Amino acid sequence: MKKYLILLLISLVIFVALPVFAAKAPVQQATQLEKRAYQTRSFDGLDKATIMKAMLNVLQDEGFIVNNANPLLGFISGSKEFDVTDKTIDVQKEFGIKKGALAMKGIRVATIEATANVSEFGKEIRVRINFKRKLLNTYGNAQFIDEISDEKYYQDFFSKVDKAIFIQRQKI
Repeated sequence: MKKYLILLLISLVIFVALPVFAAKAPVQQATQLEKRAYQTRSFDGLDKATIMKAMLNVLQDEGFIVNNANPLLGFISGSKEFDVTDKTIDVQKEFGIKKGALAMKGIRVATIEATANVSEFGKEIRVRINFKRKLLNTYGNAQFIDEISDEKYYQDFFSKVDKAIFIQRQKI
């Protein structure tokens, strides 16, 4: 009987202590300078209006509703909403969370917000954009908010901007 009690006690200690030792090391957060590097792209030989128009086209092509665009300030903001209950929308692609898990947590709407700054620096135009994700419950309250910090996400966006500029220049 004592053997079983001792084995049970040892098993309990291992069961409780194991998750503490198996915890992942903290993820290194990107510095502000590193974030700016992947959120920013410079364009040579183009005017501000051409780049802003290309950015607006890409945002709209990606399903964003442009809420504000000010060509004088070079400011663009928009948002993209997903109905989590819509079976035709792949929310997991953008949020990395399965629809079932979102529904269980009471999440009904997922949004991505974009804010862009288009500025002239001498002969080049610099574009900085950032994306933020939000998960909203049935009452419209935010349950989760984070910044998209995946460098590939930004590379894909700027690749689409490059293509949009090419299309504009070809007058297609």
